[in-house]
Amino acid sequence: ARSRAGRASMGPPPSRLPLLAALVAAALLAGAAAATEEAYVTLLYGDEFVLGVRVLGKSIRDTGTRRDMVVLVSDGVSEYSRQLLEADGWIVKRITLLANPNQVRPTRFWGVYTKLKIFNMTSYKKVVYLDADTVVVRSIEDVFKCGKFCGNLKHSERMNSGVMVVEPSETVFKDMISQVDRLPSYTGGDQGFLNSYYADFANSRVYEPDSPLTPEPETQRLSTLYNADVGLYMLANKWMVDEKELRVIHYTLGPLKPWDWWTAWLVKPVEIWQDVRQKLEESLPGTGGGRNPHDQLVVKFLFILPFCLLLFGYYQSCFQNKKDFPSVQSLCAFARRGRHKYKSEEALPSYLAVGVSSSTFSTSNQRVSY
Repeated sequence: ARSRAGRASMGPPPSRLPLLAALVAAALLAGAAAATEEAYVTLLYGDEFVLGVRVLGKSIRDTGTRRDMVVLVSDGVSEYSRQLLEADGWIVKRITLLANPNQVRPTRFWGVYTKLKIFNMTSYKKVVYLDADTVVVRSIEDVFKCGKFCGNLKHSERMNSGVMVVEPSETVFKDMISQVDRLPSYTGGDQGFLNSYYADFANSRVYEPDSPLTPEPETQRLSTLYNADVGLYMLANKWMVDEKELRVIHYTLGPLKPWDWWTAWLVKPVEIWQDVRQKLEESLPGTGGGRNPHDQLVVKFLFILPFCLLLFGYYQSCFQNKKDFPSVQSLCAFARRGRHKYKSEEALPSYLAVGVSSSTFSTSNQRVSY
């Protein structure tokens, strides 16, 4: 009995160890494969939206997902930005842009037809596309169960291409490409084309995660919870759905993007985006909290610039009046006297003592009203 207990404590016989190791490895590989069969995807055409992609990625990771995050980048994205996104956990894939066939279109829509390439990402069984100006506020893992194509309606009957669920298909992609020159686009971009391609989308049934449809329809509509437009929020200064159930916020409204510092004063939901930005890790030196080391140098330069201009103007006036080169003490005295003048609104005394002729100043009768 003692010998049997000893053998039991020693584990399985050596001959079974390779078999167990193979089974464990197979299980791990299967889990890894399952984790990469579906992915979150976004597009990046240039560096101006990099911070948006970073915040989007952070918001997705915070939901606890284990699915891939893929960003498709064009040649307009710098090498530094690509490295930063990779450090954030994105899988960066370079792509070439698809030309926009529409002659009448906004200038900024020159490459938006490239979004159609997500329909050709056949290395994944299902992808969830999110624009770079969206943020995930609650897990959206359930939308991977949606049909072959899912989107959200805006303006009653128009589908918005900012959040979509796509089952990639080379056949569908080729069919789209064959029709880009024929199908009209009411926006002059990808969204208008997709509305023409899925002409009957407005009649699709709403996707309900807990009530899957059998057979699975070709298209389904996502509720507003998955694509909450801040434009609609601005109409009533509140969400038209239960705020506690929101999944994705979409910062539309053209120039009012959440990474512009002044938008928080105008659009209250920007606070949610800013909260995520502040939690960004320092993936590369100086990038924590969404900071950009290059921008910080510009800010410091702009902060110092007014003082440099003041010094330049002061010393130039000294040279013009052929006075001795002033000392630091005389410059400080000049600044103190200027401050006194501003507070007391009295005429400045003679500045001969600090090396500047009093003739260079004139008393002004203008006053600032508040």
